Amino acid sequence: MNTLRPDSDLVAEVRALNSAGVEIPWMWHLTEEAFDGRSKTQEILTFGINNSVGILRWNDHSGRYVPALGKNTEWLSYYLAGFHESGVPPYAEVPVEIVYSTLTEFLDTRMKPTRVEWREAASPMSQSL
Repeated sequence: MNTLRPDSDLVAEVRALNSAGVEIPWMWHLTEEAFDGRSKTQEILTFGINNSVGILRWNDHSGRYVPALGKNTEWLSYYLAGFHESGVPPYAEVPVEIVYSTLTEFLDTRMKPTRVEWREAASPMSQSL
């Protein structure tokens, strides 16, 4: 987040991309500092868009979490920055408006979003893509 320009509106840019019609599900990792995929303690909001739905996942020192009201019951494939296929755990998919409001909250507070109730996410070891 520290590399975002002060005049940028990330949520508006993500909305515009999604409004143009997403052909593959996109996702991004958003962190306070540079992303470290090996870190077990870094706070990371993973969010994605896929037309009327999107995904949310929260990682921090205590674990990995997805929305309690997520809809997908199986692992999904979303594409990191639209390029790299990545597994998304069950129950991460929610209506896209929830993604936008959760992203807005995280950008404003830089803390674990409270707009959604979180539940523990399935382990990547249980993934079968």
